Amino acid sequence: MDLHRKNLSDTTIMKIIATFSFLLFIVQLSSADLAVFAAASTTDAMTELAAAFKADDGDSVQFNFASSGALARQIDSGAPADVFVSANTKWMDWLEEKSVLQKGSRFNLAANTLVLIAPPGSPLKFDGQVDGRVAVGDFKSVPAGLYAQEALDYMGWLNDWKPKLVMASNVRTALLYVQRGEVAAGIVYATDAKAAGLPVVGTFPAESHSPIVYPVAAVSKNKTALKFLEFLRTDMAKVILKKHGFTAPEENIKHKDTKVSKQAGLKKYPSSCPSC
Repeated sequence: MDLHRKNLSDTTIMKIIATFSFLLFIVQLSSADLAVFAAASTTDAMTELAAAFKADDGDSVQFNFASSGALARQIDSGAPADVFVSANTKWMDWLEEKSVLQKGSRFNLAANTLVLIAPPGSPLKFDGQVDGRVAVGDFKSVPAGLYAQEALDYMGWLNDWKPKLVMASNVRTALLYVQRGEVAAGIVYATDAKAAGLPVVGTFPAESHSPIVYPVAAVSKNKTALKFLEFLRTDMAKVILKKHGFTAPEENIKHKDTKVSKQAGLKKYPSSCPSC
């Protein structure tokens, strides 16, 4: 089976797993004090943050991890979320425009950087030359993919790399392809590379893509949601985020936005360009 067919097969499997995980989330929700819908790239950090929050406050958190676009659509469709953590501002803006967010609850939690990774032992260099397939988040809905599209366009690599790109349903799936050695490289967040222990071939310049900022907000009137957001502002939370490779959002807010084509834009959802 070639990689394209395998990618389609893996995508189908991932969708089934995602559906099952969401159903399991709904079942387990009744025993949790708080439902947090969080971008897949925050999985490790948010899990540790929830444990610290429970130890400190006694309230339990149930997570639904997926791509920011998928989560935003679920919330808009009435999914029982209390807090939303997005990997880009556009999906949060979209929900805010629909008056889904609790007023005054939104703030930027953390920031990240975009990197090119490869399987251990790879001779790959950060020079635009790659012999093989490259895993990226889907350009149409996955924030990591949107940033990757901007960065590749800025670097002048996009046209040459397009036939080699393997679109993933979220950044952790792209990471998985690299971990399994099924692709020659992948474009993910620095935090993902750190979590997987994979070598970073190169870091895309900050000016090559829109600022990678993680906004967070309450999307229900659950009082525990506000308590959790207050906890995320504490020094303890900042230490945990830093441990997992995240940076303070203030370090990224001055990055230059770059424009990319709107041809892949979504119809009823935000444009595929985070800065458009």
